[in-house]
Amino acid sequence: MPVTLLTNWLLIILLNVFAIGCKSITDSTNLNVDRDIPPSEAFDASYGFWEADGKTIYFSHSEDLGSDPDPGKLDQLWKLNLNTGRRQMIHPGRILNADISSDGQWIVFHSFSLPQYLYKMRSDGSELQRLSGPESPNPNLEHTGLARWSPDGKRILFSIYAGKPRGTALMDSSGSNTQIIIPYGIDAKWFPDGTKIIYLNWDTTQVSNKQQQIYVANADGTNQEKLTDLTHSRYMGDIAEPIVSPDEKSIAFTHLGSNGYDKEIFIMKIDGNGIEQITEGPGYATRPEWSPDGNTLLFSRIIPNVSKRLYFLDVVSHQVTPVFPKPQN
Repeated sequence: MPVTLLTNWLLIILLNVFAIGCKSITDSTNLNVDRDIPPSEAFDASYGFWEADGKTIYFSHSEDLGSDPDPGKLDQLWKLNLNTGRRQMIHPGRILNADISSDGQWIVFHSFSLPQYLYKMRSDGSELQRLSGPESPNPNLEHTGLARWSPDGKRILFSIYAGKPRGTALMDSSGSNTQIIIPYGIDAKWFPDGTKIIYLNWDTTQVSNKQQQIYVANADGTNQEKLTDLTHSRYMGDIAEPIVSPDEKSIAFTHLGSNGYDKEIFIMKIDGNGIEQITEGPGYATRPEWSPDGNTLLFSRIIPNVSKRLYFLDVVSHQVTPVFPKPQN
C-alpha cells in the first residue's frame, strides 16, 4: 500500500475514534431554531415548570415597575391553566427556582435575599414554612437553593452552593435529616423513577477548559458516573440545568451555543452520546422542563434588560411556539 494512502487511511480511523470518544456535538446548522417564530405577548414570564397533570404550568412573573420600586412586584409565582388560558398569581414574591410536588400539593423554592434559604408552601400560596436558616429545622444551614421534590414527595434534593461543607444534599419533606450526599455537586434533579439523580460536578481541581460536567449517581450519592466531556465549561453555569426525560431515554440541558457565549438548549441520550443543540435565538435560553408526556420542553428565553418569555418546544420537530402568543388584531 502506498505510504500516502496508508497515512490517509490511518488518519481517517484516528479521527473516527476521536469523535466517538469525545461524544461530539451534532452539527446544528440545519435545525429548526427559534428565530422565526410567532411573536409572544409582551408579558414577562420565565422559569416555568409543569404540574404532573400536564394541564397547568407555573412560572415567574415581574410586573412593569415604572417608578414603583416595590420588590413584591418582582418574581411573583403565577400559574396558567392550559385548557382555559386563565392566569392566576399564587404568591407575590420573591420566589426563585420553584418546584412542585408530584401530588400538586406543595411548592419548594429559595429566597432572593443573601444568604439564600429554602422554603415550602402549599400550591395555593398558603402555609409558608422555612426549611433552612433561622427558625427552621436547619438553623445553621445557609446558601441553599435549586430544590427538587422526589417523585414520591417524601424528600427534597437541593444544593448547598457556598461555604463548607457544600454540595448536593437531601432532606426529608419536613426539613429534617439533612445530609450532603455528593460533595461539591450542584443543580441536581431526580430521575423520574426516583432511583437515580443527575447533577453537575467539577471535572478537575485545576482551572481548565473542562471545568464542570454532567454526572449521574444513585439516589443516595453512590455509583457516580460522568456522562459528558464538553469543552467550554470553564465557568459555573456554562453547563447547567440537566434534566431527564419521563421515559429516562434523554437528557436536556443548557450549554454555550454556537456563538460561544450565550446558553442554548441541548439534548443527548441517557448515556451521554448524541449531543444535539436544539435552540438558537436572541439572548439566552434557560430552565428546560419536560412535559409529563415527554413530547414538549418548556423553556425560557431571556434577552437581558429587554424581555423574558416562555416557549414550548416540540421535541421531535423542534418547532417553537410562545406560551403566551401575541393577540391577533
